[in-house]
Amino acid sequence: MLGGLRIRRALTSVASALAVITLTFVSSLPTATPSAAIDVTARTGQVGATAGAFTDTKHRKSSHVTTGTLKVSKRFAAYLAFPGIALNSGEAVTQSTLYVTVKGVSHASKGSLSVRPVLSGWSGAKVTYKSRPQVGPVIGTAKLKKNGVVAISLSPSASSYLAAGSGLRITRVGTKYTAKIIARSAHIDYTIGAASALTEPQARPAPAPAVNNSTLAGHPVFAHYFPPYPISLDNVNGTGDYYATQYLLPSGENGKFASVGGLLRDRPLPRSPLSGDFQYTDMKTEVSQAKQAGINGFAVDILSFNTADRNWQLTVKLLRAAEADGQFKVMLQPDMTALGSVSTSSFAAAIASLAGYGSTYRDSNGAVVISPFYTEAKTPSWYADMLKVLKSNYNVNAVMLPLFLDASNMSSYASISIGFGNWGIRDPQAAATWTNWAAKAHSLGKLWMEPVAVQDVRPNQKLYTEAVNTDTLAATWNRAISQKADLALMTTWNDYSESTSFAPSADHGWAFLDLNEYFVNRFQRGSTSVGTEKLMIVHRIQHTSTPVTYSGTMSRTGLTGPSNKVQIVTLLKQDATVTVTIAGSTYSYTAQAGLFTKSYDLQPGYFTATASRSGATVLTVTTKDAASFDTTSQQDLSYHAVVAGR
Repeated sequence: MLGGLRIRRALTSVASALAVITLTFVSSLPTATPSAAIDVTARTGQVGATAGAFTDTKHRKSSHVTTGTLKVSKRFAAYLAFPGIALNSGEAVTQSTLYVTVKGVSHASKGSLSVRPVLSGWSGAKVTYKSRPQVGPVIGTAKLKKNGVVAISLSPSASSYLAAGSGLRITRVGTKYTAKIIARSAHIDYTIGAASALTEPQARPAPAPAVNNSTLAGHPVFAHYFPPYPISLDNVNGTGDYYATQYLLPSGENGKFASVGGLLRDRPLPRSPLSGDFQYTDMKTEVSQAKQAGINGFAVDILSFNTADRNWQLTVKLLRAAEADGQFKVMLQPDMTALGSVSTSSFAAAIASLAGYGSTYRDSNGAVVISPFYTEAKTPSWYADMLKVLKSNYNVNAVMLPLFLDASNMSSYASISIGFGNWGIRDPQAAATWTNWAAKAHSLGKLWMEPVAVQDVRPNQKLYTEAVNTDTLAATWNRAISQKADLALMTTWNDYSESTSFAPSADHGWAFLDLNEYFVNRFQRGSTSVGTEKLMIVHRIQHTSTPVTYSGTMSRTGLTGPSNKVQIVTLLKQDATVTVTIAGSTYSYTAQAGLFTKSYDLQPGYFTATASRSGATVLTVTTKDAASFDTTSQQDLSYHAVVAGR
């Protein structure tokens, strides 16, 4: 079984025109699937320094290369070169300690030694303060003594640097006094073990901020990515994979969700098995899909900082896939419903390990943007402390863009934030009456990230919100456009447990993304022009009153009452005649150019729509999922869709 119980998400319902936030639970979030273990025999070793040098801030062009005495202080920085540690497949440096000999240290009780890896491949050649190499995050610290050997335990994140033969830079921090170390006696004792034994995220060197490469122009649109539901969980054919045999069936996972008709109602578009690293390949596919739909990046829900956890591993592969693309960005959204007990130091270490990817989203100053889901789970001072640790220990500049469940908290977080967002609402009437949070954020001099959604149906929580076909999508986008939001967050790309997904899926194909792209163009460019003409049918496959064989049925939340309609959506360059067939009856109307919708009462069976001009068919589409009002063993109140014209 892939499941486990975790706090997941909050549903924003609206009563008496006020948003009421309720924390809910979702079960069965996939965890790491065990893979074949690689046998690694632990062994120890030692490498000695091959060269040494120090730089001087007061003599910026002077070089001091020596195997003798090196100076370290706020003014002086020492550099030590070491050979790389050879590793086999599946191995890592699991423990390492740097030993340096100090002598004649004045005020030894003050300050400490701080060690960072050298990133530019320095190996002992001439080095000056002016030409000093770039360094990475702090990987070790230790108190000083007046004379003798100081042992500096290096963090697990040092593994990749030691294997690559990166040099080390040593400084004395926390005091103005200088210490002296002997280069020739410096050495590293290490233990090699299985790479899987490392549980601390491995820090990558953060690239120098490059505004043109690391920020997005205009009004960026992100889609919230939920790692538990990638394209494939097990790289099995779609008819026999975990989605098909477990998540979608009422009897799946040993009947764990039988009382609510099964965990999910929809899934990603199935595919055939892939060779190689299928998870990475799937991530590249999802990046490509999002880009095709005009989306600028994913906002990834970070559920764990444990590197052995599959959700963390998929997050890293997503960053790699986006980095390979070169333009697509990934905003970091640590999920504070799952990470509420994490310390500021662990939080900072994890963010630092992700900050080195070129795909990590940054602001116009090159600072990493951190957008915690349910930000208000921690105090502003907690995040302020975390940002300080991130800077002091890892040399990573970061800014906050809180994603609230209750945006009325924004004033309290203004001093540490560049902007704000809210998880949002899911029904059209609420969208029309909800607070103008963009105006409030702008009054504080901050950016606003508006949530946009297509629907919200949660069988396992026994709740649904009435979206009225595509009306919620239109209403939430109209808020973003009319209230002049600075960026938008699509909630969500792929959370199938809440039926909020925009991603290409078995139930709605590309229809939601195709319609969403029209609104993206309006939001970013003010354009209402139509590129490729499209014809869509959006419908439920059951009536909201269809009898169900079990008691755990869904209750409606939100302001909008139940709706049972078949909606025809057209995106046209010119007017066209649309003919619709529903339950043997035929209807006809003129669809105007641009975006146009028309609704009819939901009936059992399949539906067909055809757009024509001057008697010639332009587009035609037939639903693939039949509607039925018969008693069902699986209640499904989500909207299905088909599209022609892709």
